[in-house]
Amino acid sequence: MLMSEGLVIKPKSGTGEFFMEKSRQSLATASRLLELEKEESLPSLMWVINASYYSMFFAATALLAGYGKKIDREQGIHRLTYHALVHFFIVEDNKLAKHFIDQYREAIEQAEELLRLGNQGAERLIADFSSEMRKRKIFTYELGEIAERKKAEASLERAKNFVREVESMLREQAG
Repeated sequence: MLMSEGLVIKPKSGTGEFFMEKSRQSLATASRLLELEKEESLPSLMWVINASYYSMFFAATALLAGYGKKIDREQGIHRLTYHALVHFFIVEDNKLAKHFIDQYREAIEQAEELLRLGNQGAERLIADFSSEMRKRKIFTYELGEIAERKKAEASLERAKNFVREVESMLREQAG
């Protein structure tokens, strides 16, 4: 769909760095909002979930840019970014799974187990992104849905993990 409709273009120079910085800022904002909710009972759990998701979204955009890809559409960009991650980093060449496997290269005798872990890690990152996209929509737009502390904390942890892995992949890409 993305490729056949011409929705993937080459990003401008600096796009990856720009979105990685936005990702870090969103992650810091989510962390601080969770602290404020704890310290001052500031009702901010929905915003922790939103900022955590946006940290992941911006990191995904930076990852795509790091590999020379940019989604050329504003409307529906979140869903298209999710599809681009799945296509370019799992379906097309399995970069996410390879990334996890490369981290454990020294343990050759455990290669089969590592391959399984690598595939699970890649699938977990993509599933986390999808879950946070859904959660952001529910707690932002659906009447009667109230964010809970556990869900906000889970969002923040997923975002931290996602950003950490994207940064690692981008460092490897830069060589």
